[in-house]
Amino acid sequence: MWLAAVAILLASAVQVHSQQLDPIRNYCARFDHSSQIKKAAIYIDGGTQSFIDVDDTGKQTGNVTMGINTHLIIVDISKPFDWRSNLSMTAVPKPGSTAPPVTTAGSVLYGSDDDPNIYLFGGTVSNVNTSFPGYRPALPITYTMWSFNIKSHDWQNYDLTRNIQYRPNSGMNAGAREQHLSFYLNGQVDWGSSSQTVNLDSSTSIYQPGMIIINHDTQTAINVSTDALVGKKPRSRGGLQYMVGIGPKGLLVLIGGNEKDVSDTTDRGLGELVPMDTVHIFDVSSIYDDRLSTGGTWYEQPVTGDIPERRVDFCIIKATVGDSSSANLYMYGGRGANDVIFDDIYVLSLPSFTWTKVYQGDSGRYGHTCHRGSQREMIAVGGATSTNLSAGRCDWRTKGIDVLDISEMTWSSKYNLSTAEYFVPHPVVARIGGNEQGNATMIAPARGFADRGLARMFDSDFVSSASAASQSDSTAPATTQHPSATKRAIIAGGVVGGSVLLGLSITAGWYCRRMLQQIWFGDLAARLEMDGKGKSMSELPGKGTSWELPGNEPAELWCPTAMGSPTSSTDVDDFKHETSSDRELGWRGEIECEGNVARRQYVLDTRNRDDARSNHTRWSFKELE
Repeated sequence: MWLAAVAILLASAVQVHSQQLDPIRNYCARFDHSSQIKKAAIYIDGGTQSFIDVDDTGKQTGNVTMGINTHLIIVDISKPFDWRSNLSMTAVPKPGSTAPPVTTAGSVLYGSDDDPNIYLFGGTVSNVNTSFPGYRPALPITYTMWSFNIKSHDWQNYDLTRNIQYRPNSGMNAGAREQHLSFYLNGQVDWGSSSQTVNLDSSTSIYQPGMIIINHDTQTAINVSTDALVGKKPRSRGGLQYMVGIGPKGLLVLIGGNEKDVSDTTDRGLGELVPMDTVHIFDVSSIYDDRLSTGGTWYEQPVTGDIPERRVDFCIIKATVGDSSSANLYMYGGRGANDVIFDDIYVLSLPSFTWTKVYQGDSGRYGHTCHRGSQREMIAVGGATSTNLSAGRCDWRTKGIDVLDISEMTWSSKYNLSTAEYFVPHPVVARIGGNEQGNATMIAPARGFADRGLARMFDSDFVSSASAASQSDSTAPATTQHPSATKRAIIAGGVVGGSVLLGLSITAGWYCRRMLQQIWFGDLAARLEMDGKGKSMSELPGKGTSWELPGNEPAELWCPTAMGSPTSSTDVDDFKHETSSDRELGWRGEIECEGNVARRQYVLDTRNRDDARSNHTRWSFKELE
């Protein structure tokens, strides 16, 4: 694809160089690398890199050589630093004839928390400078994934060829660390992918359908269809983010990138850029049942707000406010049509599915990566600042590292390892309501969920998952631990995932009907008292006025006195809620009271979720404060 164009642009910058070039000391710029954060360190692999001569004092002298990063670079973020003075970085070589390949546009995968390894997956060999020291030609496909033990620094290779025909590059990846899974979506194959593809023309790129799912317990992989998502137009260079616990097994959010028909093998530069007014959601639980045979379940959801321009080569991180009323995905930089390089940050808020622009600068960047280093600090790594790569422009961040406070939206050379609580940026609060601490009032998409199945995912166990998700990339002390995957399962029927309705709001004429928070409720039998005759009675302690209606009579909907008598009602869904002082179970709905809508009304019963409102034993009504 565009990698061939990169090689042409860089040709004039290639030099024969006698000085031993070090990827840290001689750093000028690096892009199309891959990186991962694990155990208080960032691991940077591969990428196209420009090197600059330095004198004995470390001062740059001006001669630039284009090449490749032949090392795995380790950045220590276990303690505060200022990249201008005391940043600790180590370059680990890849020695030996069977060492891991030196690639660009690959991926570094996390694995799991109890796994001492990171994993290098995919990538392509760059032809930017084939005479550069350490350059290696493409390896056979059997060398698709390598592990690096972060304790012993040992390397190990894994053969995934049973279900992966080619080594892909430029795809989107994410990890479900509590499930020990990695996901790699689409991507492309070109002449540098493996020794089997070296005869392809340098301007040829073949986009790859499918999503590769790697099980790090067994180090095996499957490749599932993505026809339902992209049809015959796979994607590359977009963003994929895993959100733990929303739905039974979490979800993947797919944003932007470009696409091209699988039959089109020509180099089309950026290709067809994907619109940013729609995102796609993958239900991870669908890989555990019969839906896997058809590629799992994808949802398409329109997005409103400050819609970003179409782009590729950006980076994304996630953060969740303490009360879990919103989860925020930060998208930084990227490259768009007509060689536009973006220096902006947009926040995609869930479950409202709204974009909010929170930052605009004047120093664009693409081909970079980023990670959430602490509760409210994002660490940006590398990236190119110009599409004229042969110009030899060096990164003004002389170590290729910069730090952003994602609450205040301010950049700094200093990483504080901050334990300060994350709070929602003011522009986001202005769009989704609430305050810095959360309490978002926009709790569903402005035009509603496009699919009922997607709406149910956000009506199931959003609370504990979102809090845990906010810490998934962080090295700061976590305030919420990852819940067990089994405890987050949704069981239809008598046992349902727990939830609490914090509030509903009318915004611009539409009515938000979805939950803000959900907490695992446990076994229904343990939450009900028996009346001695084998019948269950709902327990409704806590504040508010409540009533119990006997037996099998239909429940009468109740309105607050000030709102008059009920005139109509509409079922919305079931719910369960548990806090330290409150337990509730049952049904909720819209209740119209002489023209007014009672928006904070719980109607409680003990019926089966799939039954109509006839199979109940006890009803209670409660007005929320």
